[in-house]
Order: sequence, then structure tokens, then C-alpha cells
Amino acid sequence: MAVVSKTRNMLEGLVREGSFKWLIKNRTSFDEEFEEIESSPSAGRNWIPELSPVANIVIRRCSKILGISTSELRENFDVEASDSLKHPSRYARNILEYCCFRALALSTQVIDCVADKKFRRLTFDMMLTWEFPAAASQPLLNMDEDVTVGVEAFSRIAPAVPIIANVVIADNLFEVLTASTGGRLQFSVYEKYLSGLESVSHCEHDMGIQNEPTHIIMLTGSRLDIGIIVANFSF
Repeated sequence: MAVVSKTRNMLEGLVREGSFKWLIKNRTSFDEEFEEIESSPSAGRNWIPELSPVANIVIRRCSKILGISTSELRENFDVEASDSLKHPSRYARNILEYCCFRALALSTQVIDCVADKKFRRLTFDMMLTWEFPAAASQPLLNMDEDVTVGVEAFSRIAPAVPIIANVVIADNLFEVLTASTGGRLQFSVYEKYLSGLESVSHCEHDMGIQNEPTHIIMLTGSRLDIGIIVANFSF
């Protein structure tokens, strides 16, 4: 109870001081969720103090997909994970990955999941949060459409959705997608890529292709091959 009360007080303090609004200057998808947390009587129980505010929001989304509370997700992780994964220096990122991968495993069972704009945003926010998982992380000052993610985050999260990438092509694919943006992936570019994948997926479905997606097989080649194929996705 003491931990719950302390966390609740911290949340109320952040809201009262306007800290959430400082983290998010412009109105974004995170604003409404922070406001819901502020008014929720279970906020303290479902807030993981080791995580950054945005990481808590992403895990909250995962919990909704999985149909269990954030506190239950944490309990499951603490039971299932080895001691090395729960080391304080790695705890935040590892529990974030645990929740993200579980949610993605369930979400990808839905046909045409990449057509869902909320799913697209969720996967990008997972990558974004992967870079800043811990409460002690440097806060993001402007969570708007201009935020970007790096290659490590992309290569860690994207392969969890087979239609988006796999571990073989992830780094080269990222290099092509960020060729004009200084090695950082923008959401607008990422969304255009997913729109292209959606079109290819529909064509494959119409042709009766049921094995590994054709575009993934083709993308296992060189950066040049990947660049040519991605260019055909109408960026």
C-alpha cells in the first residue's frame, strides 16, 4: 500500500506541476492517455515507477490488448524472467520488451493488422519508448510527429511483426528508409512503408500466397535490392 500511495502521489504531483504537458508540448495520442491515468483510481497500482512516463503508456496499451492489468503484466514478468533480466540496470527495457512482444504476438494474429492506423502508431511508439524506457532516461521534450527512432530500436521491435521485417533484413531496411533523414526513422516514412506493405499483402492474398510474404523473401538481398523494392512502395 505504501508503494501504491507513493506512486499515486508522484502522478498527482506530475499532473499538478504540468510535467506531462512539458513532456508533450503539442496535443498528441499520449495526452488523452495521461489524462485517463490522472483520473483513474487504479493509477498507482498500474504505474511502474522504474519506467518513464511514455513507457508506462505503451505498457498500458499492451495490457489492454492482452486483457490484463499492468500490475498483472509486471507480476508475470517478475515470475517468468531470470534474475539477470531483472537486474536494475536492465529491468526497464526488459519488462518493456516482454510486454511489447506479448502484445504484438497477439495483435499479429489479426489479418491485415498493418492496415490499422492505431497498430502502426503503437509499433512506432514501442520503438520510440525502447530508446527511453527507464524513469531516469532523458525525457522527450516534444512527442509529436517529428520524433524519430534509431536503428537499434527498429531492429529490435520491427521483426516481432513478420510482415514488417525480419532479423536478416532489419538493419539494411532501416538504412534505406532513413537515407534522406540522417539515419533516424520518421513516423511519416514508416507509415508510408507500412502502406506499401499493406498493398503488397493484399496482392499476395489475391494470388493465394500463403507462405512467407514475397516482399520479405525479396528483401533478403543487398541494400541495393532493398532500395529498389522500397522505392516501388511509392515513397
